[in-house]
Amino acid sequence: MSPKQKTPKKPKAAREAERQARQLPTAMMLKNVGRAAAFLLIAGIASPVSQLNLSPVYGSIPASLHHQRAMTITAVAALIGRGSLKRYVSASISEYIAVVAYWTPVIQFFLFQYSGKLGIEYGPLIVESLTYFPLLFLSVFAAGDLLDFIDLSQLNIPSSLQEIVVPVGSYFTVSTISKIGGVILPSVVGNHVLASRIGFQMLIASASAFLTPSRVIALAFPAILHTLWANPHHPSDYAFQKANATLVSTQNFTILARQESVTGYVSVLENYADNAFRLLRCDHSLLGGEWLVTPSAYERGQRQRETIFSVFVLLEAVRLVKPLSASAAPIPDSEKSALVIGLGIGTAPNAMISYGINTTIVELDPVVHHYASKYFNLSPNHTAVIDDAVQYVHSKSRTSPGSFNYIIHDVFTGGAEPVYLFTTEFLQGLHTLLKDDGAVAINYAGDLALPSTRLVLNSIHAIFPACRLYRDSPQADDWQPGDPDFINMVVFCVKNDGGKGKKAIKFRKADDEDFRGSLARRNFLQPKADLEIRYEPEEGGQVMGMADVGELEKWHKQGAVSHWRIMRTVIPDGVWELW
Repeated sequence: MSPKQKTPKKPKAAREAERQARQLPTAMMLKNVGRAAAFLLIAGIASPVSQLNLSPVYGSIPASLHHQRAMTITAVAALIGRGSLKRYVSASISEYIAVVAYWTPVIQFFLFQYSGKLGIEYGPLIVESLTYFPLLFLSVFAAGDLLDFIDLSQLNIPSSLQEIVVPVGSYFTVSTISKIGGVILPSVVGNHVLASRIGFQMLIASASAFLTPSRVIALAFPAILHTLWANPHHPSDYAFQKANATLVSTQNFTILARQESVTGYVSVLENYADNAFRLLRCDHSLLGGEWLVTPSAYERGQRQRETIFSVFVLLEAVRLVKPLSASAAPIPDSEKSALVIGLGIGTAPNAMISYGINTTIVELDPVVHHYASKYFNLSPNHTAVIDDAVQYVHSKSRTSPGSFNYIIHDVFTGGAEPVYLFTTEFLQGLHTLLKDDGAVAINYAGDLALPSTRLVLNSIHAIFPACRLYRDSPQADDWQPGDPDFINMVVFCVKNDGGKGKKAIKFRKADDEDFRGSLARRNFLQPKADLEIRYEPEEGGQVMGMADVGELEKWHKQGAVSHWRIMRTVIPDGVWELW
């Protein structure tokens, strides 16, 4: 056997060159992975941003009806169809992501003007099909192109799985980022001009342009100019004035103030017709409104601002509930306390305060509280708790049970209710917070024919021993059994019924001291027998705990669509569309 020959040792420079050559693919791979991740991040963040921009015109729930399904179809089409499309698509396709992103606010602005014609079922889908979904397709397509160069065999991934790792991982990344963004972005929107609906869109476009610098970006210059100078949705003083100029000339409305906040786009609107009124808006919903005192209103006997919506006056009737023990000495209002959950424009809490009742208001949105104080004369004589009502009630019921004579629960907005505020756990907290002879008034908007409404009413009856239910307006004359009957209803309950059941709930007769010169109170404060709904809780019917909120949420879509249509009959399309 011949002796083993030694391989000649290469010069140091040659060995270093070979080492760098071996590292180059790794460096390129990391660069490609980084750029692909950036594209997927942009696609994921753009999802909740798109939904935020649709919500003032379509409402948050209707805007999401087809969003997730269409998002999945678009991403899968981009990942699976790349092989076939690459023969027809330019290798520089990623350069157009920024162009699409910059044009998105412009396209939305023009399409929003046709929201009434596009309709609620498919309007949001049409808008996103021309804005977000093209951006999503291009971003996922570009990311897939970059990830094609990864050698998955080096990662010990079985060959049978290598073909699906990139598509599945890409979609999972986009979907996860979308969900995280959907939680985070609403909590920070409105804090800065860049942290606004339009601001988020411009940041996404700018990030895309930075990621793929190209002369193609010149195609976006007209869109950038339009967004900065001609788009009334831009959070600038100039855009605010432009929006008002259009609203005054076309709709006889003006915006007094607007702000993007944690619960949505909040604004104060005023109409200058003979029957002038002022409204508080949040996304595609109204939180309340008042008739203003005009010369024509004064001639009709109106001497003060009056609420437009009778349900807020009916909530005040919780004061009229008689104590169970008729022999007990009456307690003066000045020695009573009230808890109001959900502020709106402050109609019900203002009433409590005007009677001298020590009133605590729990409101999640600081902008709503600010606007109620500044534009709707919310009395400063109250304790304001700007916090989540679930956390407040949980804490307060443990430390200070029996704190309130009255509780008013009014949290409906946008075609849906915050589900956790109707769970048995939350309602039990309210029960604990009431004094022994206390009463609660709960506003709920829904249709008695729907399982969701029965679920809520069953849950309320499961906690409170006796309740009576009133609608805020009569049924339409042409209503037939089986027709939709979406109404505001107020449920009055007592903490203790003394074994008398519903007979424990009796209302004293309202008098001039209760009316306080208000026409609305004179007409709507006293619960009317012909508006009482005879409802009996279902024997053994389902109730809703914290773990069961999905049962209520699945009915939100139907309720939100109905609510959108109702809102379009209250205020003209042009007002909703122009924000």
